[in-house]
Amino acid sequence: MCKYFENSEICCRFVVLKLKTMCKPLSEYKSYLENLVREKSSVTFSNGGIEYAAVLMSILLKYTKHSVCMFCDGFKPELIKNEVYWKALNEYLKDKSKKLIVIVNTDAYIKEEPLQALYNAQQARGFDKSIMVYKINEEGREIIKQQFNGSLNHFAIFDDDMYRLEYAPTDYKAFGSFNNTSHVKLLRSLFDSVIEHSTSIAWNS
Repeated sequence: MCKYFENSEICCRFVVLKLKTMCKPLSEYKSYLENLVREKSSVTFSNGGIEYAAVLMSILLKYTKHSVCMFCDGFKPELIKNEVYWKALNEYLKDKSKKLIVIVNTDAYIKEEPLQALYNAQQARGFDKSIMVYKINEEGREIIKQQFNGSLNHFAIFDDDMYRLEYAPTDYKAFGSFNNTSHVKLLRSLFDSVIEHSTSIAWNS
């Protein structure tokens, strides 16, 4: 599936995990995730579809203690304005002790409400760099593709132990864990490499 996880049991169990979790009704899936996060389980879960992605992201944000680093297509409203995700994001942004760094593949949504919410939060914090938005350049894209067999996979890491990795971004198909420090360490290293090949968004452009 990818160089980062080629030796991981994720690659072997991934299809089974998808069948086990993604056939659950949304409310049952949410309870399943809530139980995992409360238990700090190291179980690898699957995730897919916009509503299921929104529920997962809302839970990840709720339980994040200090920082989120994310690479995504453009911080698209179609996902982020989903009620549960949007509410969790705004609650997260209210806590000025928490950091958020987003790298986008495109700035096509810069005037849309989700990204504008990040700008407003930056402004409220006096542009202290606790919230930052970057646009990736071609060198950064190539770094990601090299690690994921040519695919520009999206990913997000939360604190030092939680992550979500999208292997089919168009359908929001992903897997992740609420307690896997080794995978988060690998993804953070990738994120740090990519940010070196990204440019801070100019909001007034």
